[in-house]
Amino acid sequence: MAMQYQLNDGPLGAYVRGVDINHLTPDGFNFICQLLHDRGVITIKTDGMSEVQQIDFAKRFGELQKNFLDDSLDNRFPELLIVSNILENDKPIGSTDAGRFWHTDGAYLSTPHSVSMLYAVEVPFANGKALGDTSFISMGAAYEALSHETQQQIESLRGVHSLHFRYATKSGSVIGTEELKKKFPPVSHPLAISHPVTGRRCLYVSEGYTTSIEGVDDIQGQRILDQLLNHIKQPAFCFRHSWSVGDLLIWDNLATLHLANFDYALPLRRLMRRATVSGQSLG
Repeated sequence: MAMQYQLNDGPLGAYVRGVDINHLTPDGFNFICQLLHDRGVITIKTDGMSEVQQIDFAKRFGELQKNFLDDSLDNRFPELLIVSNILENDKPIGSTDAGRFWHTDGAYLSTPHSVSMLYAVEVPFANGKALGDTSFISMGAAYEALSHETQQQIESLRGVHSLHFRYATKSGSVIGTEELKKKFPPVSHPLAISHPVTGRRCLYVSEGYTTSIEGVDDIQGQRILDQLLNHIKQPAFCFRHSWSVGDLLIWDNLATLHLANFDYALPLRRLMRRATVSGQSLG
């Protein structure tokens, strides 16, 4: 079957079928990349994908970034982060709370991740409905919908992003968070970026990682952050993906935020594998 695609309504998302990832031609890969940058997030419907196949395909997008959550990495393939609620010997086999807050992967790094891809091995179902959806926000559409005055206000401002904030302040964890703070000190990125591939202006801010605005007093900075974080959640900018086994979801971290839905629990099982591609400085 030849490659086919269908666009979602709104600014985000496309579904692609008929892709043989193992034999994808350069032209076919370029089409996938173009569709990804045009739509922010795409879903390739597969009949199955091994760990090696996922890694090899992800490497076509760039150098892979090993996740800092060592206990959640695949024992055989450390390039892959396991995202799952499954327990073995009463211990989680992977990250149990990945995606709990709106965020973009790697914002806590000086060179944030460019692309992420999540593959569905097991999907929880109840009453004939898939659970554990993943939602996305188009940060380009959100920026373009800002008033001209707000765009001008944030033009030269930089947001401070912190991994410690995500795991200590937001999640309330105390185990290992001081070590995280030392290993991954806060970084700053522009509140509005020009996408390095498309040139499109996008907001770059999230409730998961953004702690403050550099050089702005706390009260005023929080007021600006609250305004932006409320603005981006409008339904017009959002897309929600319902999972099926074999889905390979690929998203552009510089153009989107994402959020996991935790509407399931054991004995309903969810098992995903994530590969993440390194990025570059945002300026």
